[in-house]
Amino acid sequence: MKNRLLLVLLSCVFATSAKAQLFHIRNQPNYDERPLHFGFHIGFNSYDFSMDLKDLSQVPTIWSVRSEALPGYNINIISNLRLGEHFDLRFTPGFAATVRNLYFDMLHPITEERILVERQVESSYVQFPLHLKFKSVRIDNYRMYLMGGLRYANDLASKAKVVDDGLFKLQRHTADYEVGFGADFYFEYFKFSPQIRASWGMTNLLVQDGTPLVDAFNGIRNRSVLINFTFE
Repeated sequence: MKNRLLLVLLSCVFATSAKAQLFHIRNQPNYDERPLHFGFHIGFNSYDFSMDLKDLSQVPTIWSVRSEALPGYNINIISNLRLGEHFDLRFTPGFAATVRNLYFDMLHPITEERILVERQVESSYVQFPLHLKFKSVRIDNYRMYLMGGLRYANDLASKAKVVDDGLFKLQRHTADYEVGFGADFYFEYFKFSPQIRASWGMTNLLVQDGTPLVDAFNGIRNRSVLINFTFE
């Protein structure tokens, strides 16, 4: 009985030791020494509006405005330039699609009844983000990182020049600044990196088309949260 117990204990010790040795194997130990590497990421986004509203007590036809963010998606390619041990420069052009709703509590222009007006705003962005990535020290097969930078986007779905009073229009070109964080996980044949980014628009997207809905705003800008899954 004692021999069996000793055998079981020794087996557990050897199994634990083997597992520990396997855990400390560094996958692709020279991966981050490459001056340039490529990849792609796919993810989900939630775009919303940052609204600079006028004093609505001075706008007799509108009582309130609220926005609703709907889920979208994005896909980007990655070009990563190594700047040093802890810094990379990343250019990640890609495409993002999103939909947002605006709700206006206002007076009907003819009947003067109080109504809720909905406007759906679709955007299809061709994006050109440029980020600086700060990486922590690598521990075994993972490391943490922070990132930040600027993003220019061209909205292919913009109706800025369309003559239609039933649309809420946004400017075609926008610039945002972004910050984010994530983790790099090194596998045998690739590196996987989940990340979360947030962005805030610098560009006023409001189109002054003379429609009653525009009277509520001094300006309107993008803001968004993106969850990406990166493969490099």
